[in-house]
Amino acid sequence: MPSVESTISGIVVHVSRQLAPSLNIDPVISCAQSPKAATEQLLHDIGDEAGTLLAYLKSPDFAVLVAQVRIRQAMDETVTSQLSQGLRLTGLPEEFLAPTVELVEQVLAKACNEASVLFHRPSARISQHDVDISAAGSSRMLGQLESLTEFHNFASRMRSQVVALHNRIRLPHIGVSRAVRYEELYVRPAIQTHPGPLGAPGDRRVILGDPGAGKSTFAAKFAHDTASDELGRVPFLLVLREFTASFDEGGHDLVHYLEKLCQAPYNIKPPQDAVDYLLRSGRAVVVLDGLDEVVRTESRRRVVKLVEGFAHIYPLVPILVTARRIGYYEAPLSNELFTTARIRDFTEDQVRTYVEHWFVLDEATSPAERHRLVTSFMEDSGQIPDLRSNPLLLTLLCAMYSSDRYLPRNLAQVYERCALMLFEQWDAKRGIPLPMKFHGRLRGAVQHLAWTMFTARESGRAQSRSKIMTTLTNYLEGMIDDHDESVATAEQFLEFCTGRAWILTDVGATRFEPQFGFTHRTFLEYFAAEHLVRIHRTAKDLWAAMARNITQWEVVAQIALQLHDRNVAGGVDELLAEALEHGGLDFAVRSLHYMHPSTRTVRAIAVAAVHKSVRVRDRVSIAKRDLSDADDALYTCMYFASAANQQVIEKAVADEIGLLVQAHVVGAAVVLDSFGRPDQPAGTRWADVHRALLAQHREDLTRTLNASPWGAAVLFAEPESLEQLLRRFGPASMYVCGNFHRFSYPSAAKSLIHHNVLPFSDDAAASLADTMTESSTPWAPQTAFNCSDVILNMCDERTDSLRLMLALPYLELFCTYHASNAWAPTYTMLVNGRTDELARPAVLDRLERLPLSARVRAFLSSWVQHEISVTVPDQPSLLPRRLPRRQLRSAAPAGTSPAPATEPSQS
Repeated sequence: MPSVESTISGIVVHVSRQLAPSLNIDPVISCAQSPKAATEQLLHDIGDEAGTLLAYLKSPDFAVLVAQVRIRQAMDETVTSQLSQGLRLTGLPEEFLAPTVELVEQVLAKACNEASVLFHRPSARISQHDVDISAAGSSRMLGQLESLTEFHNFASRMRSQVVALHNRIRLPHIGVSRAVRYEELYVRPAIQTHPGPLGAPGDRRVILGDPGAGKSTFAAKFAHDTASDELGRVPFLLVLREFTASFDEGGHDLVHYLEKLCQAPYNIKPPQDAVDYLLRSGRAVVVLDGLDEVVRTESRRRVVKLVEGFAHIYPLVPILVTARRIGYYEAPLSNELFTTARIRDFTEDQVRTYVEHWFVLDEATSPAERHRLVTSFMEDSGQIPDLRSNPLLLTLLCAMYSSDRYLPRNLAQVYERCALMLFEQWDAKRGIPLPMKFHGRLRGAVQHLAWTMFTARESGRAQSRSKIMTTLTNYLEGMIDDHDESVATAEQFLEFCTGRAWILTDVGATRFEPQFGFTHRTFLEYFAAEHLVRIHRTAKDLWAAMARNITQWEVVAQIALQLHDRNVAGGVDELLAEALEHGGLDFAVRSLHYMHPSTRTVRAIAVAAVHKSVRVRDRVSIAKRDLSDADDALYTCMYFASAANQQVIEKAVADEIGLLVQAHVVGAAVVLDSFGRPDQPAGTRWADVHRALLAQHREDLTRTLNASPWGAAVLFAEPESLEQLLRRFGPASMYVCGNFHRFSYPSAAKSLIHHNVLPFSDDAAASLADTMTESSTPWAPQTAFNCSDVILNMCDERTDSLRLMLALPYLELFCTYHASNAWAPTYTMLVNGRTDELARPAVLDRLERLPLSARVRAFLSSWVQHEISVTVPDQPSLLPRRLPRRQLRSAAPAGTSPAPATEPSQS
């Protein structure tokens, strides 16, 4: 039987690894100081109940306690209460409760103390305050329960139902509504995201992707896998579009919808408080699919607030949200609570794997043909890599290729060909005569129906047969001028659609009649786009119709652009010119992924994207900035345009950035710096563009760097330049970073603290440290700094004068958490001296013996004695301004705006 120590140590390591990366390759917690003799005696005393205790220690309930302690870095009465109530509910006899709780608490505290040295701090997105309140709520809830048997039975049934209902992937696009097991077809997409396990305690991610990228399939597969694993958690997969009407009404919390979900579709009525228990006990994972399908922005904002409130109440519940990338940032979830991730397009290897699986499942293809078809498909589809890299479009392309060896060349052609193929060919192959042709009036009626459903309050939601009949009949009557014939045509059409996986099909029924809807939202969007282009025939009218809803109508707008270009010579240039003139830059940039306008149009789009980025004010700052709103246009232009447009974009961007660098615009220099960074997408030539522009404009860039506080971040290896910047802008310049899109590049302080060896001499470092002591304090607002910017527990030997001075703003932040041996000894010593008056004399004595200059020693002594602070709390984060020649100041006075670093300014 394992010991209490080894069991708790294993759980603490497991939970800590989920909460944050480890500092060691193989972290081990020894619990060397724990009362091992006492725990062994306890196991002996409780006899047969030892198994009950160890089972509890391995349960999600105990793992939640471990997470609470690791995040709060403290044991309190709520932990004791939850531990006591949890053991009581597992059936441990009352006479053993008190000694068991006491010993488990001791071992847990020691294990968590060891873990604080072995792991980074848990994410700041998990609020300690929220965890405090949640822990108190969990304690109260457990105290009111008499038994957990009913809750655990409910959880087991829910897990079984989730596995049963989500163990297959549906193929509604190949003529029959067919489902196959995941292993027969599913290819897991690559997710561009931050490190850390999906579904860990407090892990909250928004998975963004393009239409058809596989977001809903990923969500369903994640729910299935969660319900199938050995951790005993229940996934609550909530498809948000199914509750849009209720969201509009309001009055319910998210738990209400999770309880409704248990009943439909899973047919299980949850016991009272069962869902709350699962959420609080680490036994639940919440998956919210299709945030974008809450189409109206005000409704989506209501849902966002609902989800954010839920995240505060249940801070340790993993939450996975899926949404389309385009339009998400109109009503995003708070980036203080959620991180964003992105589903990548399929690689060529993933495409091949999927195609091989697909043709094995294709009943219309003989086994002998399959290998040949896979090979020829990969060759022929090589001309349309942007289309085949999307899972939904790849499915449609496979179906088309199997049917008639034909591959369309753009998005609009894919949907049009798919609609006609499924309408005309699938039943014909089975010898079933077609009752009608899909053209003319009938096609117009479907377009009108799609537009009506697309623009409805609950966009895209299935409608009753009678409502569909009314919409179709009203349209046809306007064309035919015969009511009876219009009704008959509509009846015949719906009869044809019933039971077939065509574009429009029956998708269920109410108590009174069938419901019809489009098999995938992208088909609804295609026919809505056809309607839009048919009604608005000029580029000016078409853009005016789309402009107000352009982000919500992304697919419709892109297809409309392609259809307009097909119908009108030079249509793509006309419509994109309208977009550029009337605030549609982001749409125009995204269009370069699918369309190939004239060189003049591509260049105009690229130049406009550069100017939108460069004029941003927060391009350089101490605090990291998310500038994706401003930089999305340029970023998308650079990294997501089609290969056919890339050469024109490279030249246009390089030329425009070059002109702005010549004008000494700081923002242009920062944007240029991002081109050469290793965290940018691979497979592009922007690093080459970066090198060429550096060589061409070296003098202009040097002048710009030396006239801006951001220069320190780039010139951190040049002590003479750092000395000048320190005297001009004060120590705050050492913490300024450059920001581009979602990326923030290291400040001089971060680069120097993390270098094993300083990039210049010890004398130069000492001189810089002395210069820092000459500046008045505080240097900068405390709100500008973040504990995660530097990792002081990896800097054991990097405690020279300069790096001790550079670490002070971060040490002031750490003081709020009290000293810990998770840092290098010298850093710990300084924090101990500042926070503990009893330790202060010894710290001051130790400072006298450190090899520091007199100025640095005096400065650090004053800091330890709280005579000075280098940061000021509760002040807005300002860019360091240029200092007067006779007086050093490190930050703009509170309540004022920073003066420009140099002329001309960034704008």
